[in-house]
Amino acid sequence: MTVYPSSRIQAERTIAVGRVALVAASLFAIWLDPVEPSRHAHITYEWLFAYLFYAVVLVVATWRWRGGNRLPIVTHVVDIAVFSVFQYFTFSLSSPFFTFFLFSMFCGALRWGPQGTMVTGGVVVVIYALITASMNQLIDPAQNDLNRFVIRVVNLVVTGGMLVYLGRYEARLRFGIERLARWPQPAGKTTERVLSETLEHAVGILAAQRALLIWEVNEEPGVQIASWSRNGLTLARQPTDGMLPILPPELDDKIILSADSIAAEATILINGQDGKLVERNGLPLSAGALELLQGEGLASGAFQTDTCTGRIFFTGLGTPTAEIVPLTDVVGRAVGWSIEQIQLTYRLQEIGASEERIRLARDLHDGLLQSLTGVRFELRALQDAIEINDESAVGRLHALERALAMEQRELRLFINGLKPAATPHEIDKESLAARLDDLGQRIALEWKTPVSIRVAPGARTSSTAVGQAVPLMVHEAVVNAMKHARPTRVAVTVDQTDGHLRIVVRDDGCGFGFKGRHDHDTLNQSTGVPRSLFDRVTALGGQMSIDSSAEGSQVEMLL
Repeated sequence: MTVYPSSRIQAERTIAVGRVALVAASLFAIWLDPVEPSRHAHITYEWLFAYLFYAVVLVVATWRWRGGNRLPIVTHVVDIAVFSVFQYFTFSLSSPFFTFFLFSMFCGALRWGPQGTMVTGGVVVVIYALITASMNQLIDPAQNDLNRFVIRVVNLVVTGGMLVYLGRYEARLRFGIERLARWPQPAGKTTERVLSETLEHAVGILAAQRALLIWEVNEEPGVQIASWSRNGLTLARQPTDGMLPILPPELDDKIILSADSIAAEATILINGQDGKLVERNGLPLSAGALELLQGEGLASGAFQTDTCTGRIFFTGLGTPTAEIVPLTDVVGRAVGWSIEQIQLTYRLQEIGASEERIRLARDLHDGLLQSLTGVRFELRALQDAIEINDESAVGRLHALERALAMEQRELRLFINGLKPAATPHEIDKESLAARLDDLGQRIALEWKTPVSIRVAPGARTSSTAVGQAVPLMVHEAVVNAMKHARPTRVAVTVDQTDGHLRIVVRDDGCGFGFKGRHDHDTLNQSTGVPRSLFDRVTALGGQMSIDSSAEGSQVEMLL
């Protein structure tokens, strides 16, 4: 059994105080009735006073002691040696100091648990037998009180056995608490693995052989069943017919125990309102649940969470004891918590998938769709140019072909970035400046409007997500200006200020439908803003503002 430093210090202090009380009581008893010890009385008194002084010194020492192994071992050996001397000088069979040996066994139990009790008890019995044998050679055989010797030896053995039982009982409770503290974490694991580890852990806490878990998830059809044994985990889903309700309503939240073979006529114990166990004839389980249970010894507890309700059954317990009631309740709630975590993981995965679809839609809207819009407008203009035999049509077709090739290349990079094996290095092979420069050329070819992009030296993104988003944000902001403001030029500036990446898109078009400056909070309440661009900036934890006038507009994004 593991002994923690704080409990060991407390044990030594308790032993020290008990030692003083025992010796002082012995001196008082001898003073009150000086008949015993009859042999070597003077020496015994001196030893008792010396031992009392030693015990008081140990009380002071233990209150200053900060832990370790030497003090308990040394004092334990000294105690047994001194007690043996008392026994010898006061004649072992009638000695009033026999209780000192019992005290040493309690000290061994407090210090080292069942093992300490067994070792100390064995040593004490051997010493007592040796002292008795040596004294029998010095006294008249008629004075040999064999019955007292037998009674005292049996007393030592029985006391040691009871202390060992209590020590093992305490160790079992401590073990259960420690296993509860080490409850398996469901994060990052499959449902089968979570249930297998959880039920195996729960079975170990209750010392059972098998576990059956039946639960129902809110707004899902049927019930789910998980059965665990040494052979592994079995999962199934069944209709509620014949399975629910598992128990009558009055027993729905009760702890159920049984030492009989599991059957409909078995006698069960139910925890009452006052904490006492109430006996009841018959196990009123549903037919479907009763069919899944087997063996002898049953403990069952219910659980309820925000998303699910259910009950767990432990079988193969032998004869359940009273302390298994709160343990079953705690373990059942912990199992319910694990299932709740599984359901939350499912929900988070669904939310993550939904957010990823939104992100992909936003990326395609801000990238490919905007480019295709520009190509469509240019193709329409080329159609008019070809009808009037405009000589520039051929050159414009070549420019459009280059723009499509660049867009194809950008789309390939985007697709590669979606692959699971893609790494940040593979996604960001090109620098931010190079990607934005390609973007400016592509937009200029598609919209036949000059686009200048300047990236300040040292400007860099803080993460791969930001690095991927910046070109798309710039693309949407510039294309929005081209479509709605009809500018003659667009300028983009990217720099770094106070640890933030600052992106500014300026144009000399007609501006937005409002005049003046709108900050992030105002834009959030407005309808006349590029909503997709605003949502992207917000999703990255950034701020966006727009300055609009008749001479043009400025869109500023701070990431």
